[in-house]
Amino acid sequence: MAVENRAAISTVLNKARQRGIRVLTWDADAEPDARDFFVNQATPQGIAVALTDEAARLLGGRGAFAIVTGALSAANQNEWIRFIRARVAEAHPQLTIATIRPSDDDRDKAFAETQTIMKVHPDVRLVMAISAPAVPGSAEAVRQAGRTDVNVIGLSLPNINKPYVHSGVVQTVVLWNTRDLGYLTVYAGALAAGGGLTAGAHSLQAGRLGAIDVRGSEIVLGPPLLFNKSNIDRFDF
Repeated sequence: MAVENRAAISTVLNKARQRGIRVLTWDADAEPDARDFFVNQATPQGIAVALTDEAARLLGGRGAFAIVTGALSAANQNEWIRFIRARVAEAHPQLTIATIRPSDDDRDKAFAETQTIMKVHPDVRLVMAISAPAVPGSAEAVRQAGRTDVNVIGLSLPNINKPYVHSGVVQTVVLWNTRDLGYLTVYAGALAAGGGLTAGAHSLQAGRLGAIDVRGSEIVLGPPLLFNKSNIDRFDF
């Protein structure tokens, strides 16, 4: 299952495990002791490195960027931000984060926040949106402002960003292959149910995906994908 409320569901999952039911989570995790394995689409560090390195590439290694997140209380996005800060410090010290603003996973709010960012922080040359609706929201703000000097990147879905990618407003969308994530989840579930995936495994063979790393109790799909003009039309989700 993909977990919506981590604390609430973990108690129920623990009861299931006590009855001998194998439990796998995917996309969003429960408490580690409430499941056998978590199928992770990408590690928080992997997501942060991909986003930060792409920002550094587009900015030539120096300059200010802003982050538009979902909710300021979102645990997963706050973890990404923590790793983004770490990546800036260790690999791109001439980058600076000008501000971090919430979109509350709302496209219109991301639009408004990006408008404000461009007014209050005129030195910002890149907006990094890390909530799916925020990327097209930020892109529309940049488009309407005619700010061709401001790049937009972020974590989102290819389909909702294709017009902005093709028009050059959004340079890069970072995500993972959702079909591969679904495939790996079903494959791992079948292995676990049949006894072919047990604690202590370091890898598994997942059909067309080949060898997949198992890190403790996490099954990791792999590094994030970067979608841009050259490949975005090959994906439909």
